[in-house]
Amino acid sequence: MLNFQKLSFTQKLTIPIALVAFVTLGGIATFTAYNNFQEANRNAELHSLEVGQRYAGLIKAGLDKSFIQVALISQQLSNEIQEKVQDRKRMRGGLLELLKSEPTYFAIWVAFEPNAYDGKDGEYAGKEFHEESGRVFPWWVRKENGFKYDTVLNQDTPELLDWYWAPLKAKKSILVDPYVEPVDGKKIVMTSVTHPVMLAGVAVGVVGIDISLNEVKEMVNQIKPYENSRSYLVSDKGILVAGPDEDKMMEKFEAAPEVVAAVASQKEILLKLKQDRGEEQILVTPISIYKDGQTWSLVIETPTKTILAKAFQDLFLQICLSIVGLVAIGVVVFIVALRSQKEIQSVTATLNGAAQEIVGSVEGLNKAGSELATESTKAAASIEETAAAVEEITAITKQNSINAQGAADLSGQSRDLAQKSEVQVAALSTLMAGMSASSKKIEEIINIIDEIAFQTNLLALNASVEAARAGDHGKGFAVVAEAVRGLAQRSASAAKDINTLISDSVNQIRKGSQTVAENEAIMKEVAESISRVSIVNSEIASASRQQAEGIEQINAAITRLDSTIQNNAMESKNIVSFAEKILENSQDMESTVSRLNRKS
Repeated sequence: MLNFQKLSFTQKLTIPIALVAFVTLGGIATFTAYNNFQEANRNAELHSLEVGQRYAGLIKAGLDKSFIQVALISQQLSNEIQEKVQDRKRMRGGLLELLKSEPTYFAIWVAFEPNAYDGKDGEYAGKEFHEESGRVFPWWVRKENGFKYDTVLNQDTPELLDWYWAPLKAKKSILVDPYVEPVDGKKIVMTSVTHPVMLAGVAVGVVGIDISLNEVKEMVNQIKPYENSRSYLVSDKGILVAGPDEDKMMEKFEAAPEVVAAVASQKEILLKLKQDRGEEQILVTPISIYKDGQTWSLVIETPTKTILAKAFQDLFLQICLSIVGLVAIGVVVFIVALRSQKEIQSVTATLNGAAQEIVGSVEGLNKAGSELATESTKAAASIEETAAAVEEITAITKQNSINAQGAADLSGQSRDLAQKSEVQVAALSTLMAGMSASSKKIEEIINIIDEIAFQTNLLALNASVEAARAGDHGKGFAVVAEAVRGLAQRSASAAKDINTLISDSVNQIRKGSQTVAENEAIMKEVAESISRVSIVNSEIASASRQQAEGIEQINAAITRLDSTIQNNAMESKNIVSFAEKILENSQDMESTVSRLNRKS
């Protein structure tokens, strides 16, 4: 084991720096390499996704274009039948022109049910451009030297298969499974885009375009996000439509179970699996075809080593640069250490004197710090006492403020009650005035009764005189007149008594009205006095709140001052502690300088 204490100054300086440089450069290289590998994986995923989606879009656009065209032809034929403007010759010519305008189309054809087009199959039976039944079966095929016409039913296709019956029964567009067709001695992978001709909700025929997939195969073979990438096009039935191995075309797509499951899910999935070429990144991109619900899949395989090739190159370059840098650092540090050793010998003498001066200065700093800490502690204790007293004053002031606010609230309530009492007294005054007016009216009525009693008595007296004059004939009348006069006298007496009572009541009501008026004036003065007291209490409560807020601010300031003094006390203690440490370090430096002097 290496004894570090026995090494020379140059070795002690060079070896640690070399080790630190090795660890640092190694860590940087490792971190950079890790980031490079992660970035390479992310870029590969993004690049593969972008390439897959772009080519899937191109393939989809080509197939969708064919679907749109067969749908348009089907609609046009349906309109001709409804408008009764069918023309077999014109239809054949239009199909040929369309085939000429689209180089990617291998053939175009139409097949109708018997007499479904124009009802004239019998007239065209066995004639040119027709087969024996006369049905509408035009079929134009592209050849190397031009175009060939035939009927859908011929010696090569003696019966109608799924490419006719499937769309006719489903009443929707269908992409026929890819198949191999020999053309001019060559095998061409094709598919057919079909669309039914609908008439009143009934499928009466089918329009189809046979598409050569050679261009699609070439496009798939060119899909190479990286140099060693391989691409496959798989139909929705799991048939390999295009790929690098021609012998496996139109066969069941064979791959790892995870890849087959990803294709069957019809979702975009990115996998990493062990394959025959090692670990590979596998991207499955679905291609949704037009509106028929069919989905093909584009599969792109790329070896992980290809994706990480540049990252490995960068790692190798970083290792080489790290080794060169480590050697260079070691040489430079060794040379610098040799020079430093000589310079240290001259510096140690200067450091020795400086260390002595630092020791003296630190001792003075330590003494001053101790005095500052003592004074700060005393000041902190005084501030704590002051803060406690201010807190008590603050509490008392807050309670006074609360009491003043309560007094203001009670004054306000008293003012409200006084105002209500004033209103009630005013109402009572009004009521007493009404009672006085009613008493006067009763007095007038009694006077009228008294006058009636007087007139009745007078009339009774006159009746008695007249009865006396009548003699015996007027005796009965005289008795009645006497009774009437008695009643009139009693009525007058009662009216007089009532008049006396009413007069007394009127006098009492008048005195009550005067008393109410006097109370009303007094209540007004009370209400005004209570209102003034309420205003004064509100002002007192407001002043108390302001006083409490001011004292709280003073309390907060004293608290901050207390905190500051406490911090100063702590800092002064820290100064003492730092001074002690500096003193210890100075002593250590002095000891170190002594050792350097001995070793140099």
